[in-house]
Amino acid sequence: MTELLKKLINAKSTAEDGEFDAAVVLGDYFKNCGLSAEIDCWQDNRANLILRTGPKTKAGPLVFLCHLDVVPPGKEPWTSEPFEATERDGKIYGRGAVDMKGPIAACATAIAEIVNSNTTLKGEIIFAAVAAEETDSCGVSRFMQKYEKSITTPAKIIVTEPTDFALVTAHKSLLWLEVITMGKTAHGSMPALGVNAIEFMVEFIEKVSSYNVSKKTDELLGQGSLSVNKISGGTATNIVPEFCRTEIDIRTLPENNNEEILRDLENIFETIKKTNSKFKAEMKILRNCPGLQTDQQSDFIKRLQKILGIDKCTAVSFTTDAPHVAGLGPVAVFGPGKPDMCHKPDEHISIADLKTAVDCYKKIILEFPG
Repeated sequence: MTELLKKLINAKSTAEDGEFDAAVVLGDYFKNCGLSAEIDCWQDNRANLILRTGPKTKAGPLVFLCHLDVVPPGKEPWTSEPFEATERDGKIYGRGAVDMKGPIAACATAIAEIVNSNTTLKGEIIFAAVAAEETDSCGVSRFMQKYEKSITTPAKIIVTEPTDFALVTAHKSLLWLEVITMGKTAHGSMPALGVNAIEFMVEFIEKVSSYNVSKKTDELLGQGSLSVNKISGGTATNIVPEFCRTEIDIRTLPENNNEEILRDLENIFETIKKTNSKFKAEMKILRNCPGLQTDQQSDFIKRLQKILGIDKCTAVSFTTDAPHVAGLGPVAVFGPGKPDMCHKPDEHISIADLKTAVDCYKKIILEFPG
């Protein structure tokens, strides 16, 4: 398992590099264990890996959903090379160790050990390691397009994101927006001859920062949030800026209507125009991901709680690919690794947690499907 994880980390799989090399590592692992997995490749280096084993039954399959891609290492220094896995003090270090190549290695190991033990599976097991969860979720969308019709429903689905062994049944929706304000250039010494796009953006941000994206509070998820996280504008100190660009991260409850939020932001544009006829702005959706809210009283969740010895379900602040497969059946998010280690320098996961995860996934496989 640890060797598999190291190979997966070393198979650099950022959006720029693609997931193909990581898919090959995983495919070779399964092949050496006597299992045949399909690698679905597109655009030269983007890839999903799909493994299906065990008999199809009316009860539907047990689906493990993972993602192969990782975020870049960032500009902050690492103690060791981010794409050269290192082992020290009982931990594996490297980009993706937690998010989520560690969980992938644990889940793949659990499946291989169960199959190689000659245990009779109760039904079909589907293991899907997909591309682009960190960017546009095109991998899980492609998986659904290719395989949805061949999957007996309702399936039971586990997304192996790092939850530090918490059983997660909910997370917020995600809406990323780009807003551009437009002005007119002029010499910096004669600003009255121009129209300052940055000043327009300041006014917009002042108004949007007080906008409440959700009027309700959810028991697990709390309230929604809006954060202006990126801004750029202008070309030189002595030129009145003709543009300013900002990016906004909005998190909402699954029941919220993102279309309504977009209309509200357009209304903010109109409000500003009433006091300044020169105001001009446009808005673009960068990413729009649905939220997750699985019924905690469902048979699947109750059985998982019993298997894992977990009393309460919880929610996470981050977004996953889970909502994209919710149409197949109930979804839970469960995996090893501390979420606060994600996307940080010196990302690492403990080998002890990986071994615990293997045991947990094996227990789940032996219980489901059925």
